[in-house]
Amino acid sequence: MKRICISTMALLFSLAVWAQKEYKMSTSGIKKVVLETNTTVDVKIGSGSELTLENGVDCENCDEHDHYYNDHEDEGEDDRAKGLTALYAGGTDNTGFGMSSERDGSTLRLKDLKPFTQRYGFTLTLPKGIDLSIDCGNLGSINVTDFSAELEIESNVGHVNLKNVTGPITASSSTGNIDVVFTSVNQSAPISISTSTGAIDVSLPANTKADIEMKTTMGDVYSNFDLVPKRDDGLEVVGANRKIKGQLNNGGVDIRLVSSVGNIYLRKK
Repeated sequence: MKRICISTMALLFSLAVWAQKEYKMSTSGIKKVVLETNTTVDVKIGSGSELTLENGVDCENCDEHDHYYNDHEDEGEDDRAKGLTALYAGGTDNTGFGMSSERDGSTLRLKDLKPFTQRYGFTLTLPKGIDLSIDCGNLGSINVTDFSAELEIESNVGHVNLKNVTGPITASSSTGNIDVVFTSVNQSAPISISTSTGAIDVSLPANTKADIEMKTTMGDVYSNFDLVPKRDDGLEVVGANRKIKGQLNNGGVDIRLVSSVGNIYLRKK
């Protein structure tokens, strides 16, 4: 039965018809990008002024699911489709990348039109300073690196991995873990990170000014910041089944970490 399932999935992927492997557009006047997809997305900051969509993800951050996608990204070319335009039920592909693109003032809205069986994950490269909102649907994970603008992130099963970010951040996942490493913490707006059954692991610079609130219903909260007396191992249980509040460096921006079932880890970077 297992072999049959694997063969079926391989057949589905081999039937996928890929559009062009890269799409670029100018971001002149764009202040925010809103992306809706159902696959894994790697977000990076580029040196130019263009937005780029490129098939495949950086497998330094891949899980097993993403590695399978990358291994198969070149399959499924269909000679019969040459000269024809792919049609989708969810909208019109005006990018050649299987996405619809719509500009609303200073906001660019991108909607992934491909089903998850035909999308192998992709990399989004943005210029520095553009805010980003991503909904990765039921199956997608999100990896963001070196991002200094505002982030809004939503995932269901997939993980959220944010590295070298500053916030403001609003991130939520139903079952996935959320890992965040801050280089510094923007004081302009609150930070909210929540998950139902996953763990939350946040690293902050030691000099961060913040008002912290942490809560987990069935898990534990751990920290090596000076919120309560330390244990010998340097990480201490500071609460379970209740709300924990405290200030870092006499207080500052509000940071709220909430998990229903998973543990919460707040670390000094």
